Amino acid sequence: MICRFFFYSLAIILSTAVGAGAVYFLQQNASPSAGGRPVRNFALLDQNGRYHQLYDYQSRRAVVLYSHDPGCPTASGIDNLNALRNEFTPDSVAFLLIDSSGNGRASHEAPDKKRNPKDIPILNDSTRLVAESLGTVRSGEAVVIDPVNWTVRYRGPIDDRSHYQTETQDPTKNYLKEAIVALSTGHPVEISERISVGCPIDFGTNIDANALSYSHSIAPILQKRCVSCHQTGGIGPWAMESHALVQAWAGQMRQAIMLKQMPPWHADPLVGEFRHSLALPPEETKTLVRWINAGAPRGTGPDPLQTKSENTVDDWPLGEPDIILTVPTFKIPAEGILAWQYVKLPIPIEEDTWIRAVHMKPSNREATHHIFGFVEYPKERKQEEPQWAEGANSFFAAYVPGFPVVPFPVDSGRLIPSGSKMIFQRHYLTVGRPTEDNLQLGLYLHDKPPAMEYKMATAINMGVRIPANTRAHPESASVVIPEDGQLHAIYPHMHYRGDSIRVKVRYPDGNEERLLSVPNYQFQWQMSYQLRHPKPMPGGTQVTVDAIFDNSSHNPANPDPSKEVRWGPLSTQEMLVNYMMYTTPR
Repeated sequence: MICRFFFYSLAIILSTAVGAGAVYFLQQNASPSAGGRPVRNFALLDQNGRYHQLYDYQSRRAVVLYSHDPGCPTASGIDNLNALRNEFTPDSVAFLLIDSSGNGRASHEAPDKKRNPKDIPILNDSTRLVAESLGTVRSGEAVVIDPVNWTVRYRGPIDDRSHYQTETQDPTKNYLKEAIVALSTGHPVEISERISVGCPIDFGTNIDANALSYSHSIAPILQKRCVSCHQTGGIGPWAMESHALVQAWAGQMRQAIMLKQMPPWHADPLVGEFRHSLALPPEETKTLVRWINAGAPRGTGPDPLQTKSENTVDDWPLGEPDIILTVPTFKIPAEGILAWQYVKLPIPIEEDTWIRAVHMKPSNREATHHIFGFVEYPKERKQEEPQWAEGANSFFAAYVPGFPVVPFPVDSGRLIPSGSKMIFQRHYLTVGRPTEDNLQLGLYLHDKPPAMEYKMATAINMGVRIPANTRAHPESASVVIPEDGQLHAIYPHMHYRGDSIRVKVRYPDGNEERLLSVPNYQFQWQMSYQLRHPKPMPGGTQVTVDAIFDNSSHNPANPDPSKEVRWGPLSTQEMLVNYMMYTTPR
């Protein structure tokens, strides 16, 4: 998108998170003793698809994590927990439920309020890695954390009324309350640990992480999920070229995985189905994290990462283009803020030509923030030219980190009239040393006009106005699909204050559907979400985008929380744009 800003690379993200405390998760068989045990940062989605990061609660006097299993008959303390929560203000004590039962978020859709308290965040620990890191082995166990140094001050049941298969009516000891009050008032917790009686957490097969084969179990995951970015010349801040490098970065890898930062896929898995997903499956997540926890052992066998990949960043993944436009080399200085660069090149076609795919390919991904291509029609056909608005309404070709290189949908394309020119809008960042970029645009041609035209409908709100020092400010935008078509992709865009975004549609018959939810929007990754199956969009369908902006000091990427923010192309300003890519008969 059209933005002048500094690109927060993964290295900066990691260093920011490390500043909050490196993540060193403990083994499943570690002692669950409270005794000041450190609790490392993690992030999970709740039952409503909201993103929660533990260290975001650092301003509280205490954080209570309660192990919750909606199907466990011996852990019936939800009413007691609700009553206790009401004795403290939300700003003083945070209460979060951790569901490591494996039932998933769908299990919290039942109306049983006692077992499914929808007014308390229920965080879905589907991999059980958070339970492992906390040393929690049963449901019904509360963990009280001191946010000053992120250590456990109490572990055990809420009170003494629960016993195996029995429960007394009134407690004689309120362990959890006493621990919270002591911590809130600066006093020592007299009883730091009690045994809970809930259902055991099923951690699955107890794999010896030291026995995992790096050659056959770990390296293949890295090659499939990570190496496309983490290679020489790629956009990753380091190259996965050997076990030694992976081991050196293992702590940061674990942190990025546990905070759901890497791989860079931020869509809610329960909303929509998408192609080209970068999400790390749960089993692979557990394998990687447990292997890292074991010290990332090398083991025996060859190192697949030392074998150069056949697909490098210099390849054309769609094959050799029919036309390649080569833009003059741009010299990038070592420091400073660079203005956008505009270059106009003629497109060497002698007749109107339909394009089936495009690939915008910079040679220097490290220094490239974004590149857009717009077709300038000849003067005699200017009235037919789309209203590009420098990308605010549409674009012909683009490169932004995370944007997939995929052809247009089958038997569809975009028209380039003869005599047209391509306008390149380039935005580069300085990286501390002089460098350069050699940009190319590959065009893939149809042999004959396709049956469908590939178009964009854009929901845009240029009136965004985000008050200063506001944690969760809502804004929305909408657009009506003007004609019958098939929806193929969704591309949302905000700037540094963007926190989360949801896309829904209202069909002409009145039915509504949620198409996309991004609970933890990341400005540095401009993802285009390609639908696994095209979705019919009748003419008159209304698309609504609901966004949340964080213009507070809580947002580490916020340039200045003390200022009101309005629409603009600068990174210090904001945008709310959502592109809907669809096809319609020509």
